[in-house]
Amino acid sequence: MKLRKPKKQVLEIYVNLETKFFKHHKPYGTLLQDISPEKRNLKKEFEGLIKQKNAFFRFAEFEGKVAGYIYGLIEKIGDNEKGWKKKGELNSIVILPEFRGKGIAKFMTNEFLSWLKSKGIRYAEMSCNVKNTGMLKFAKKLKFKEQHIKFGKLL
Repeated sequence: MKLRKPKKQVLEIYVNLETKFFKHHKPYGTLLQDISPEKRNLKKEFEGLIKQKNAFFRFAEFEGKVAGYIYGLIEKIGDNEKGWKKKGELNSIVILPEFRGKGIAKFMTNEFLSWLKSKGIRYAEMSCNVKNTGMLKFAKKLKFKEQHIKFGKLL
């Protein structure tokens, strides 16, 4: 298992991962749904992710095949009791269904957290849909603590 930085020529892998990710999350029925991959400019999005500074965007390879990706970044934060100026934000973990349960997400997350530590970051957050029980269990397994619940309402 290894992580690699994506190159521009692997756009089609990103498109495949995003399409499967969207289909997996659609049943959660959030009020503010993500835009389907067909309606997004995935090429521009992908190129932006590759160029972004203070970001960790990596493809996971398992047995010679791309199994998924992780995307996280360093963000500035407001005043807090610790005096920290920045935090890590784990934004996306996408694993293709046939590769789940093989420790890939844990490996990717640990690599992201190590990267944050190397940048002097002392705090990281992640979020997921409240109905995504797999991700909730995963976060707790990695010792992330529940802190907030976000509510939404259509007007």
